[in-house]
Amino acid sequence: MTTSTVTNDATVPTAEESDGGGEFDLRSFTEKVPIKNVPISSLILGFYLRQGGTNAVHVQLLAGVAGAAELPPILVQERTWRVIDGMHRLEAAKLRGDSSIRAHLLDCTDDEALVLAIKSNTLHGLPLSKADRICGAKRVLTAHPDWSDRTIAGIAGLSAKTIASLRNRSTLGAQFNGKRLGRDGRRRPLTAGEGRKRAAEYILAHPDAPLRQVAREADVSLGTVHDVSSRIRRGAQERHRAGSPTEQFDEGRSAAIADRPAAPGKPASLPLPRQSEISPTWSAISAKVANDPTIRYTEGGKEFLRWMTLRAAHMDEWRELVDAVPVHWVGGIASVADNISYEWSQFADRLRNRHEATG
Repeated sequence: MTTSTVTNDATVPTAEESDGGGEFDLRSFTEKVPIKNVPISSLILGFYLRQGGTNAVHVQLLAGVAGAAELPPILVQERTWRVIDGMHRLEAAKLRGDSSIRAHLLDCTDDEALVLAIKSNTLHGLPLSKADRICGAKRVLTAHPDWSDRTIAGIAGLSAKTIASLRNRSTLGAQFNGKRLGRDGRRRPLTAGEGRKRAAEYILAHPDAPLRQVAREADVSLGTVHDVSSRIRRGAQERHRAGSPTEQFDEGRSAAIADRPAAPGKPASLPLPRQSEISPTWSAISAKVANDPTIRYTEGGKEFLRWMTLRAAHMDEWRELVDAVPVHWVGGIASVADNISYEWSQFADRLRNRHEATG
């Protein structure tokens, strides 16, 4: 095996260019970087993501495989020649007595190399343990405290809730002018209420605006706009059923919105419902419902309780799973979600009709 001259081959995307801290297609990126044979003696060991070190059994397995098939190139930081990804492949090459190894040489900072190392180890090879991934997430939090929980979760292969918990238990949550960098490369306020307020105000002022436009102008996620829009709509429906013309707003919402005249040719703005008007979650009322004798001691009631618990216990978990849906399936899955939403709407309407009929 011959050794080629090492040159600057590729620059790692910045946080904004990579959709918020490493959320880019790592495989496609590295495939564009030329492969070079580099001397093993010149390489520096990497970031030690595995608290237990390299796995000797896995090294032996790779050494055996390398005799029949070519192993993928390792990733090396061009400036320092430090191994970013491929410690087991490097040890296997040493075990085989090789003097050089195939590698992608990347021009990146130490912080970027750390992110690449963690991201790489969640995509292929011997998986990192949960303890190792948590340790890696803490290191990313230290290097990039302004990155959002979901951004770091996507890098470390953990849930956003886990990252939020790690952040809350540390002093790493510096606010950086009150904003964090999201997975789409945009910075948003830490206080969700501020973003929701901006979205509500924009919807009220532009009732015909597409939701994506609202998200862009209010600097919030599309999911937040969906939720705010739904609450505005539900609040209007509740007031219509009750026949109440009163318009009330959440605490802290600008009173000027209520006094704002409707734009020519557009319907009057719809106010947001009060916090007390927002329907409770199933988790908030399930215990009381389960203890109701009319449900607890009837077959139909018990069947309803099982059905409702199965379907409504963790309704907000989709927020953590939405990015797991491949692009080529988003249309189909979105249609299924629309159908489910329609059925739930019908269920709610039937219940309200019964309430009105017996009230």
